Amino acid sequence: MNGFKHHRWSFLALMLLCFAVATTSCSKKDVKEDEPSFSPTESAGADTSGTGGDTGAALGGAGDSFGGAPELQTVYYDFDSYNLNSQGRDALKANAQWLTENPTATIQVEGHCDERGTTEYNLALGERRANASRDYLQKLGVDASRMSVISYGEERPLDPSSGESAWAKNRRAQFVVLSR
Repeated sequence: MNGFKHHRWSFLALMLLCFAVATTSCSKKDVKEDEPSFSPTESAGADTSGTGGDTGAALGGAGDSFGGAPELQTVYYDFDSYNLNSQGRDALKANAQWLTENPTATIQVEGHCDERGTTEYNLALGERRANASRDYLQKLGVDASRMSVISYGEERPLDPSSGESAWAKNRRAQFVVLSR
């Protein structure tokens, strides 16, 4: 009987060890998603960034060399966020103006992430970024039927190197003109 108790405790210890290993190695992402500071019910002109970041100002805008439509500005996001900062809202206002001046144009909003995080997480975050940009354009008067959304997650980096400078370029919503 004494040997049975010893084996039972050994078995329980082994099970706890397996559980601990399984729960700590399931994900390489250890940050939680922030709640969005822009929601479809907020006004388009309101300051909804919640980040205070200035990432987008240093990365380019209309006609940047990173791809997409030269007429439309890229929106850059802070790490692990899909909140629109003031530079992102300004870029989207310029994009809405271009779309107003080109009423037959249709666009695709592409959501992108840097290489950190799992593939699944980055695809979801990229979709949230694209949707946040699309929703803001809708608030500015662009008809939803003129826009489609796709997420590429981390699969199409502008800068394939590692480091904050490259990651800042890769955290973006990019716009592709599908038709004029």
